[in-house]
Amino acid sequence: MSSRQWKRPRIDRTAIQYDSVQLDPDDDYEQVHSREGRLKRVGASTRTAVLPRTLLSNISTSWTFLSSWNPPDDPEYALDPDDGLYESALESDIMKEPPAAVKPKKKKRSKVSKRPHVVWMELHRQAYLDEMLRWAGRADVVGRDSCPDCVARSIEPCGSAEYRCKECFVPDLTCSSCCVRRHRTNPFHRVEKWSEGRFTQVSLKSLGLKIQLNHTGLYCENPIPCHTNMLVLHTNGIHEVAIQYCGCMNAVPHHIQLLRRRLYPSSQISVKNCSTFELLRHLHYMALATKASTYDFYRALEKSTNNTGINIPKSRYRALLRSVLQWRHLKLLKRAGRGNDPTGVAGTKNGELAIRCPSCPWPGINLAADWETAPANMKFLYAMLICMDANFRLKNQLVSNYSQDPGLGIGWAYMVPRKPYEQYLLSQANEEDALAKANTKFSVGLRYTGVNAAVCGRSEMVLPLGVGNLPKGERYSSMDYIFGSVLQQVAVALVLISYDIACQWFVNLFKRISQDWPQEIKPPHPIEFTPAIPKLHYSMHETTNHEVYSLNYIPGAGLSDGECPERVWAPHNALGNSTKTQAPGSRQDVLDDHFNFWNWLKYVGMGSTLSRRYKAAVAERNLQIEGHKGLTAVLKPAVVQQWETMCVEWEEAGYPKAKKNPYEVKDERTWPHFEYCSVGSSVVSDVSEARVKKELAEEEERRLKRGGISLHKTSAPSFVALGLEIEETQRRIQRFAKDPNSQFTVTREGNLTEQRNILRTRLRLWEQLVPIYMPGLLQYQNDLSQSKASSTSTLGSSANILQESVPNSPHPEYFEIWLPSRVPSSDRPRVCRDGLPEIEDRLRSGQCHDALENVRQVLRLKARMIQFKNKNVRGQREGTRSRAVIDRVHERAKAAASRYRAGRAALLSLRGPGDWTQTLRTLEDRDIRGYQDPERLQPRKGRVGIWEDSIAPTASGEAEEPELSLFNEVRERRDGTGETRRTLSWIWLNARKPHADDEEDEILRSEWAKSRARAARGREEVMLLKEEMNRVLKYLEWKADWWRSRVDLRGDMSSDLREGLRAFALSQADVQSALAVYFRRIWDAPLGSVEDEPAISAPGTGETVTATGTNSSSGSLGSATRAGINGPDDADDDDSSSDSGDSDSETAAVEDEDDDPMFA
Repeated sequence: MSSRQWKRPRIDRTAIQYDSVQLDPDDDYEQVHSREGRLKRVGASTRTAVLPRTLLSNISTSWTFLSSWNPPDDPEYALDPDDGLYESALESDIMKEPPAAVKPKKKKRSKVSKRPHVVWMELHRQAYLDEMLRWAGRADVVGRDSCPDCVARSIEPCGSAEYRCKECFVPDLTCSSCCVRRHRTNPFHRVEKWSEGRFTQVSLKSLGLKIQLNHTGLYCENPIPCHTNMLVLHTNGIHEVAIQYCGCMNAVPHHIQLLRRRLYPSSQISVKNCSTFELLRHLHYMALATKASTYDFYRALEKSTNNTGINIPKSRYRALLRSVLQWRHLKLLKRAGRGNDPTGVAGTKNGELAIRCPSCPWPGINLAADWETAPANMKFLYAMLICMDANFRLKNQLVSNYSQDPGLGIGWAYMVPRKPYEQYLLSQANEEDALAKANTKFSVGLRYTGVNAAVCGRSEMVLPLGVGNLPKGERYSSMDYIFGSVLQQVAVALVLISYDIACQWFVNLFKRISQDWPQEIKPPHPIEFTPAIPKLHYSMHETTNHEVYSLNYIPGAGLSDGECPERVWAPHNALGNSTKTQAPGSRQDVLDDHFNFWNWLKYVGMGSTLSRRYKAAVAERNLQIEGHKGLTAVLKPAVVQQWETMCVEWEEAGYPKAKKNPYEVKDERTWPHFEYCSVGSSVVSDVSEARVKKELAEEEERRLKRGGISLHKTSAPSFVALGLEIEETQRRIQRFAKDPNSQFTVTREGNLTEQRNILRTRLRLWEQLVPIYMPGLLQYQNDLSQSKASSTSTLGSSANILQESVPNSPHPEYFEIWLPSRVPSSDRPRVCRDGLPEIEDRLRSGQCHDALENVRQVLRLKARMIQFKNKNVRGQREGTRSRAVIDRVHERAKAAASRYRAGRAALLSLRGPGDWTQTLRTLEDRDIRGYQDPERLQPRKGRVGIWEDSIAPTASGEAEEPELSLFNEVRERRDGTGETRRTLSWIWLNARKPHADDEEDEILRSEWAKSRARAARGREEVMLLKEEMNRVLKYLEWKADWWRSRVDLRGDMSSDLREGLRAFALSQADVQSALAVYFRRIWDAPLGSVEDEPAISAPGTGETVTATGTNSSSGSLGSATRAGINGPDDADDDDSSSDSGDSDSETAAVEDEDDDPMFA
């Protein structure tokens, strides 16, 4: 192609300019051209001015300046000059699997990252120690005698450099005057003096430092000295300081002057000690996080001041304790917005300082306007779950009294008001306790034996006014008052109550409400109650017909477990060591503060919590719905409809339920009878190995009558059946050989030698029949032995399943039985007689079904035997005997499982993958379990790095799987109770022939009803979580507006206070808005998706089960409850909701310079 300097005409001359150009016939494609240009403006349009092209051969300079490139052909550079690779790719086998990807080697960790302490100990320990000892001297300033500050200010004579600050970043030495000058704004640094070759500790007060208050210029015309023994507690120790109060015309009270310099005085008249805001904030967070006592923190301050025990300052522990308690209380008031309210602290209402749950339904705040008109099957979305429990770790000894320590805000947060609560307990002193008084002997010397609490069952947040003291154990009266106090905050009509003794406590609840409860705790409006027992405690209640209290079967409960109080008690039990000896009022203030911290953590963590729960709930819902569909599909539609009606009637019945309980099994001896259908057929029929043999014999007889030729007196079906029997005998002898001393095997089967002799006789007969029905086998074996490729590659992927490592043994149990399934499909026509693979296919199918039925039968027998053993067998002798009997059943299960696996592997070789694998699935050890056995979780791998180098195992392979075990009576900790997320094994869900006794099978009916309930609870959980996400976002938006409304709510005040109140309110509103934005971002997928939830339909009924697990006419949570108690006539729902909104107090924003976020 010749070099052209002119511009070619473009193909399309439109307003849009393209880069495509017209090609000439003499253009050479082997030359690559580039184009360089610049923008050129012509009139109102902009065009590109193209630079001339130049060939590569015409320029001998760097490639960056070239406009074309003509590379030579290089076959090694992804080019194919002779089309060989292309032709090879066309002719290659399209079914050939690509080579297995090589797993990348794991990067070896260095010794520094793997064992940092070892490296530090070997290389750096001495250097670190030397550097620490170096700072015991003057370090960088050795030999400097003149004060650097005096030199810098040209002061003559210069002071002697002998004072060093241990807190300043630059640790140089200065004179005393310059040291004081440096620390006018850092008066709580620790200073030491260089004297006689060592450092000795001195105070800034001894050097002449005076702290002036109320003046930013640190000068006052009329200073007033503080107390001579003034001590200030700071994070680095206890300091003796000289403070000067302001006495001029701008003076304010002395304690106010201290507060304005971020010093918290422990008294107000004659202040002798103060604590810095930084110390109080630090101690507050440390106490909340570690649950340690103030005494421990004060001891640490003493030791950091002087660890020798010499010249220890006078104890200021009680003063610090007062300051910390007041600091906690002020923080509660501040974050609740009481400082922004015109009524101030005096106007605080009961429960107003508590942080409310944003996911709970609050009418007028986070609920839609038409929530009360929701359909019956959707009302569970607007129900409230309250969980109650008692804690006996948070005791309180008889120390002090309420007259001396009344508490700073009892009843303003989580603890109920003391006086009305104790009056009600005294009025019920003669009641019969709900629990036996077994703990009475432990109440000696105690004011309270513990506390009881009411917690939100969804968010695990402690409810306002939901905690009370237990004077003498757990009594109905204590729980009643707590429950009634919480109901004052509830504005919805449905309440689910979870309590570990709800079956007793709920019986006479309505009678106690109407006769005993004081007016201030009675329900303010009609409420429907549903009692429940927490899932962990439910298994301990063995009373008949207790399913009415199970959260697994209560419509609308979702996947809630009711164990929220236990999770609250777990981190707070450590408080018992510090609050046990506190005065009664201070103890309640401390508990309020810690519960507030717990609620705040749940408040800000709501985003990740609900997101994590939603992902798990969607997976669980899909799993349970599909499992229930599979179980329903193998039952008669009429039976399913009958059981569905029974479940719906039981759920709609009020408490106590009089309808028939679908979950109860009265006759435990009834077991389901299964007869399974053929694989790959839509017609339900019996399939067993014996039936297949009979059908094959009949077909062989008809073939011979039609004139067919008989090759041998042993027919082809009998030949294949003989092969299957020999394989089963080989597996039995192999098991026997592993345990030749088995008493069971010896008495039933004879000794090992006799078994092998019998097997050899049958093998000789087999060898005579092989050339008749598999005439090409000998030639195939010769070709196979002469092949250079490995046996695995030659047989192909289908035969790989059957290839096992056969030990080099002369024993007959290891002799290879060649059947059509062991020959690749491509070689079967020349090896086997016509029809022989089809005969083995049918026999193998019957073998698999028979083996599965044997496994099921063993599981039924095992369950009955273990149940009998647990209930009736006692003692080591009888227990050992019964276990030996169960061991025999165990061997039968292993044999049946091995037989099924061998038969399925043969079917996979004969048929290949297909729809039949959905019925005859891979049988894993975890699949071999009964109806009531939970799915075992995968065993955890051992912890890495627990072996010493001298004894660490050298094998790199993984540990072998444990042998199949059927003893599920001993469960691992991670298995749980197994009911909420339990799934049925696929061996019980296979296609089956409906039996006439299914309708009377109580165990099958119970398991179907439980499966239905699990599917319904899974769908409810997904719907509840999405509703809670919406409610949380609305609540945060409302809370942000609530704070903005308090920006200028107070009236007369100084300008600086007005600015502080305004800034604090705006910062709190920003935090609420920021949380809403963050939560909305991580919830974008759940809130923005409209899920296609699978429906559960009863076959032949046409009715679809709704989210609550019932049909469209069934009720939800409230329909299964007893009618609530009407509140007082003058109760106004609107007023109560507005009051509760005004009294909300969950705050915690980014505060001003002296304060961090509420709890970060």
